[in-house]
Amino acid sequence: MKHLQFLRRYKDALLSGEKKLTIRTTKPNLRKGDTFIAHCGGRVIGKFKVIDIYLKKIKDITEEEAKLDGFSSKEELLRELRSYYRGLNENKEVVIIKFEPLEIFKDEISSEDFAWGGRKIDPVELAKLLLEKDDRLTEKHREYLEILIKEGSIRKAAIKLGGLNKRGIFRKILREGFIRLKRKGII
Repeated sequence: MKHLQFLRRYKDALLSGEKKLTIRTTKPNLRKGDTFIAHCGGRVIGKFKVIDIYLKKIKDITEEEAKLDGFSSKEELLRELRSYYRGLNENKEVVIIKFEPLEIFKDEISSEDFAWGGRKIDPVELAKLLLEKDDRLTEKHREYLEILIKEGSIRKAAIKLGGLNKRGIFRKILREGFIRLKRKGII
């Protein structure tokens, strides 16, 4: 399943169906017809379907697209985009993703718990278990898991590696190891 992150402030607009479009500066791994899980502020809120995805220059964004994105006008949308993406100019090509809700989850679950199939998984405890039981870890992965254990959280370990954008490295190692241990019947 594919995933798309939204800022917490868009949650109500997504849940109500008011927000039917998002604009991104980089192309996510999505195509027309794909479904994705929407995350808002660290919570999984529902499953959505991509109705259309296309490229467009900032200056060519329409009033209709601004309204589908949940804004009252194109000008309001442009202010928001410029505050979020510093240095954005009118000739910048962006990705426009139109979508519709397929399922809104009644019981919100944290993005972390969702990643583990609804289970409560302590990343540090999983890292310890992987170091002990997973014989397919690379030396680099072992090194990262040691950092995670020492720092005590994915967030702190990512900062130790250079920034919060490094969280995905730890999540990927943990997720892949989790799947291997599950297949072996250890988890």
